[in-house]
Amino acid sequence: MGLFGRGKRQTRIASVAQTLATGELWHDPALNAGASAVEQGYLQAGLALLRESRYDYEQRSYRLGALSDSALGRSGEIYDLFTDGMPAEEASDVLLWVGATLVREAWEIRGGGFADTVGEGRYKLFFASLGAAEEPLLEAARRRPDDPVPWSEMLAYAMGMQLDRQQEDAVWDSVARRCRSLYRANWLRLQALCLKWGGSHEEMFAFARQTVDALPPGHPASAMLPMAHYEYLSAVFIEMVLEQGKTFAFATLETDYWEAGLVAELKSAAAKWCAADPRPHPDDLEGHHLFGWSMYRADVPDAARWHLAQVGNLVVGTPWDCMGDEREELAEALVDLRMS
Repeated sequence: MGLFGRGKRQTRIASVAQTLATGELWHDPALNAGASAVEQGYLQAGLALLRESRYDYEQRSYRLGALSDSALGRSGEIYDLFTDGMPAEEASDVLLWVGATLVREAWEIRGGGFADTVGEGRYKLFFASLGAAEEPLLEAARRRPDDPVPWSEMLAYAMGMQLDRQQEDAVWDSVARRCRSLYRANWLRLQALCLKWGGSHEEMFAFARQTVDALPPGHPASAMLPMAHYEYLSAVFIEMVLEQGKTFAFATLETDYWEAGLVAELKSAAAKWCAADPRPHPDDLEGHHLFGWSMYRADVPDAARWHLAQVGNLVVGTPWDCMGDEREELAEALVDLRMS
């Protein structure tokens, strides 16, 4: 492609990037209204949503995350809703929300950077806030022994508190015994097994493949496989390009990386999810982004187009921030795939 052609392409990518929107990835009008109400201090709206989803664990987990994000800074107010003598299920709703909000408040303090970018003062605040989440989460689990969601939140607690592998494994086992397919729990477990959190690429990929094998057909947690590829390539990109300046070497590595067996494995995982006519799931859009990104990077254009057609104009950080700005990277994919 000549200079003129490259210039036109870059102009097109910039134009498409401006049309992309950030927003919520769920299709849950009740959650939209409830999260907005919680932000304004109407906490009972959040409890009503948790009450409705007590036995739909995927919806409960997703709603809990959104409501906890909306309640940042209000964990104490949520705890004030707890009273002695509450029925076990109602008490569990309150305590679960308290614990999950404390977890998110703590990670908000820490930030998303690597450990060496977090100062000592912030670490102290982080551990203090995160440590406070253990009691309400375990009490929520005690009052609802069937519920996997408190244990899912304990995975984020365990990772942040730097519990040893045996303790982290025990928390994961507590989730898996109750609901092996729970999307957020699988995402958190994969994170805990990443190299950046003290695991290894081998452990991470083994878990992703085990997850795909363990899932029933039609479940978007098959996206743990492309998620593992994202984590691996992100780590290699940081090391080779950002730290060593080996841009060409990285491009060569990635070209060789997406070999036929790996691509076939991705296609199989995507088919296990999507060929089964799955019912709607709160994490569908995230799954389509992950598969769309990986199929694009692997030069499987038809599959990439199909997955990216499901996400509309919504852009997310993961996986599109792997090698640059997420808007520009998704826009580049859409232009290359002739979808925009």
